Amino acid sequence: MSEHNDDSTSILEMIMNPNKTLANWFVSVGLLGLFLAVLNLVGCIHPNYRVSWGGVFTMEATNSAFGTLEDASAFVASDAIFMALCAGLVFLGFRTINQQDDGVAGWFKSIFVNETWPALADPTVGGWSRLAGAWCLLLGVVNYLYFGLNSTGWIDPGVYSVTIALLGFGLALNYFSFAPEGDENLD
Repeated sequence: MSEHNDDSTSILEMIMNPNKTLANWFVSVGLLGLFLAVLNLVGCIHPNYRVSWGGVFTMEATNSAFGTLEDASAFVASDAIFMALCAGLVFLGFRTINQQDDGVAGWFKSIFVNETWPALADPTVGGWSRLAGAWCLLLGVVNYLYFGLNSTGWIDPGVYSVTIALLGFGLALNYFSFAPEGDENLD
């Protein structure tokens, strides 16, 4: 009997039961989305605009993505849908994380207590790659928080560009530092 590989079933299974790495991404993206949704509802996501999540995700096919603070509704149906999707990601991610040995408490602890952050001050911990990766990660988070808090730039494309570049390089350099060394005699 041969196995039938149904891609739609496997993709749905992957989303509904994410592995540890995907669960971390689900929680991170979901919490960021919920944070931005709350900022949008209270009018603090941008100094002049409110975001219509329906307009953003449909590339303005259904409605305008941005409205001014004065004339845009504080809450629309797309806000509820966006928040439900983000909460669903957080739920799916935490469900997988909770099945780990240390659960959600261990996951929160691992954000701050891990092998990356000691490298901020000591390159002998993981080499220069981990040192540079740790600094890129820290600078990416600080950049986003600084411009978000100081300039209400939570949805500014320039802030996103710099933040994503720093976080991307930080993750890549950090993962590179954990790679096993290759064979020096590649004849």
